[in-house]
Amino acid sequence: LEEEGGLPELHPSRYSKGSVDGLDTIYCDFDTIDWTRDAELDRRQRLLLDQSCKGQGIVGKIKKQAYRVQAWVLVILISAITGLFAAVIDIGVDWLADTRFGYCKSDFMLNLKYCCQDINNDNERPGDTCADWQDWGSLGGVDPTSSWAWMLSYTAYVAISVLFAATSAWWVGIFSHWASGSGIPEVKTILGGFVIHAFAGPMTLVVKVAGLMLSVASGLNLGKEGPLVHVAMCVGNALSRFFPKYAKNQAKKREIFSAAAAAGVSVAFGAPIGGVLFSLEEVSYYFPHKTLWRTFFCATIAALVLQLIDPFHNGKLIIFQTNFTHSWMPIELIPFMLIGAIGGLLGALFIKLNLILCEFRKTSGLRKWPVTEVMAVALVTAAVSYMNEYMRFNTSEVIAELFNECSSSDTSPLCNYDDAPKTMLSLALASATRLILTVFTFGIKVPAGLFIPSMAIGASFGRIVGTLVGMFANAYPDLWILEECRRETNCITPGVYALIGSAAMLGGVTRMTVSLVVIVFELTGDLDYILPIMLAVMMSKWVGDAFGRDGIYDEHILLNEYPFLDQKADYRMPLKVRELVKGEVEVLELSGNTIGSLRKFAHVRVYTGYPVVTKKDEPYIVGYIARSELLLALDVAEKNIHASAATPCYFDSKTDEGSRATFVDMRQWMDSTPILVPPRASLTTVYELFKKLGLRYVLVARHGLLHGILTKKDLLQYIAVTQHHRFLTFVNPENKPHTE
Repeated sequence: LEEEGGLPELHPSRYSKGSVDGLDTIYCDFDTIDWTRDAELDRRQRLLLDQSCKGQGIVGKIKKQAYRVQAWVLVILISAITGLFAAVIDIGVDWLADTRFGYCKSDFMLNLKYCCQDINNDNERPGDTCADWQDWGSLGGVDPTSSWAWMLSYTAYVAISVLFAATSAWWVGIFSHWASGSGIPEVKTILGGFVIHAFAGPMTLVVKVAGLMLSVASGLNLGKEGPLVHVAMCVGNALSRFFPKYAKNQAKKREIFSAAAAAGVSVAFGAPIGGVLFSLEEVSYYFPHKTLWRTFFCATIAALVLQLIDPFHNGKLIIFQTNFTHSWMPIELIPFMLIGAIGGLLGALFIKLNLILCEFRKTSGLRKWPVTEVMAVALVTAAVSYMNEYMRFNTSEVIAELFNECSSSDTSPLCNYDDAPKTMLSLALASATRLILTVFTFGIKVPAGLFIPSMAIGASFGRIVGTLVGMFANAYPDLWILEECRRETNCITPGVYALIGSAAMLGGVTRMTVSLVVIVFELTGDLDYILPIMLAVMMSKWVGDAFGRDGIYDEHILLNEYPFLDQKADYRMPLKVRELVKGEVEVLELSGNTIGSLRKFAHVRVYTGYPVVTKKDEPYIVGYIARSELLLALDVAEKNIHASAATPCYFDSKTDEGSRATFVDMRQWMDSTPILVPPRASLTTVYELFKKLGLRYVLVARHGLLHGILTKKDLLQYIAVTQHHRFLTFVNPENKPHTE
């Protein structure tokens, strides 16, 4: 409120908590943020700080320094807490997963590995010979070699798996539906400028962590790696509320989210550099140089915290450490490329099948029974997995076994070429079954990642190819292309092919490239095979792109109708802006408004915002005000001086109410410099403006006269219809459409 004739002062205490100069940008759920306006908010905030610190000497310098270090304190806290959560999840998953087989008699809280840690036999599971471990099949003195014992073990395995999965789904349905899935499509959309408040809320964090442990331990074909990105983002969102620099600025908060995403990948794979590249390549929309440095710092601290906690008690970050003694031969590049092509083909097949199923789930009555669906998938998964030794146990253990290099004393079936046909058949069945089950699993209402299942599928078929190549080399060692095999008996390492297959399959599903290669390198710690991995990943992407350029996460963004403007996409649109623009626009005039009339206008005409013009019959543009900010301005006015509905409101400094001592000055809440484009502008040019400037809307005007408005969602709707042949409704989870 201003006295008549007065000018507004730059003082934050006159507005709502967290606002600066009345420029506080308020966003509702399912809005898109205005990057340029939030950047202006940050600039004003720093300007006010400089003004308030003038003449304060050392105190002023301390205030400025405290403002600058907020980001570093925040990323340290995020990385430390994310590392702690990752350790809790790792420990919890290992213990819960082993309870499907039995329990430790000496200490119920010990998992199988630590219950039988004195047994050191790499070719057997410890529980097979460990007296401290009580298998469910031998409970009550049953002969462990009898068929009755096998049936008891099988029944307990299936029942506990279904119980874990059902509990996870029930928690998700009751407390937070946003905790389901991997969360990466939503993370990408939020980092692209979409607002979903509950997605990163405290309840979502609790349900995500607890549900993730149960869903992974249930044996469903899913992983914990993708959801850890969501967990890290929830941590970042919760902590940023205590830092004024980020609490009210959505654009600045997304810089923190980028760092948090890197921390999530860092603790998921023990890959801090891969986490930084993943954030840059896959999820971040705006990534300036200062964010790169903070992201690197956050990922490093998170990995350090995880290693200090050491949940696996091996003192290492590397999950699948390999020590291949043989280097690769040039002729092996051919099977490596073949594996890459298979990975791209299977990745494209997985995406197509999963989208068909998710579309059916979304439009059919199946969506009304999420817990029942989860129980059915868990029942089938457990019943089938127990029959195959390459699916029964923890997926990470299976991958580590497939990566293993055979030694002369190794008795594993994977290292015995005499039983190779039987082993390859088991691997082929495991790979095909896991692919089908993962298609059904990714999209059900439990926390679920996709990285580890994809790697397991790829490692299985990669090991098959490696075994075939090894058998060929042993059968024809005198061929000139296998010169090295004349000097060594086992010149082919099938574990290498499994490693390359896992990278190829993951690349085919996600279409990641640089970050994927680095993550796989950090996972294994083996630099010798970096070039074959790069070649296989490139081949996988080329083959996958032939069937569709988008990875699984981008496809799920489109499926869920999130307003995400992909920075990597490049569209050519033949239209002019005037052919797409909204011509009939609800506008506000400079004067003649009261608190009552503006409140009624905002409640009747529910749009994201309104252009402010001189007159409706001669609409020269003065500015633009968001609906949320308009309502907040009215609330602040009524709260501060108990203004009535008849109190006049103005969007300029002139008033015609000479007899009125006070009025509401709306200029502080209005964007007085909106982006304008002419009606004849190319839609492709405007698309680049939206993409590069992060705009929320543009006003279409000729010589300052309003012709219409084009929003980000209008543009995304046009792209969806013309490029993807879909019509988006941009609905929220309660199926209530929102207009922008």
